[in-house]
Amino acid sequence: MTQKPNMIAEALSRGAVPGRGYTLARIISQILHPIPLSLISLIIIGIFGIEATREGFMWALFTAFLQIIPPMIFFIVRLRQGAYSDDDVSIRSQRNELYFFGIVNLLVGLLLLNLLAAPLPFRALVAAAALVSAIAWAINLAWKISVHSASMGSTATIAAIYYEPLGLLLWSCALVLGWARVRTRNHTPLQVVAGLTLATAGVLVTFMAFGLR
Repeated sequence: MTQKPNMIAEALSRGAVPGRGYTLARIISQILHPIPLSLISLIIIGIFGIEATREGFMWALFTAFLQIIPPMIFFIVRLRQGAYSDDDVSIRSQRNELYFFGIVNLLVGLLLLNLLAAPLPFRALVAAAALVSAIAWAINLAWKISVHSASMGSTATIAAIYYEPLGLLLWSCALVLGWARVRTRNHTPLQVVAGLTLATAGVLVTFMAFGLR
């Protein structure tokens, strides 16, 4: 009984129009969240980017442990401590520590993957994530860019590199997610486009630098 009033109050607090469209947009944002998208990117590389699928899947799990788990724990702890206004970290200034922690974590992970001679596509993916995160952090100092869209753009681009039909599907999902982020008033259309563009360019440039394109 309280879920509907709570959703209405949340929509109004964001300056969004309450209703089914808002509820649907929130669900889409939760499904296409940066955390599961990061895992999907790793699985795509593990399946399509490594000849030995079993080996690729194991490296995908190991890289996920390095790349995803520490930032997720950090976020949950800080959210429970009241450091963020909401689970979207809507206030731009509150995102800075998340960017910093994430970038440091990615660089440490990249170092470990290099030391362990991980397959090149996994190292390229982590390097691309570090590059995109660093640029997004610099942008965030003055303007809020969509992290959801950046994650979606990265995943869709990686899919397009290794299996075009899946890439087309995920780029379709990117359009849906873009609508959702604007519908909930988390971002403007320009912030969504900026996130998609930055991630796409970052992945392509990094993969070319690694000789994978």
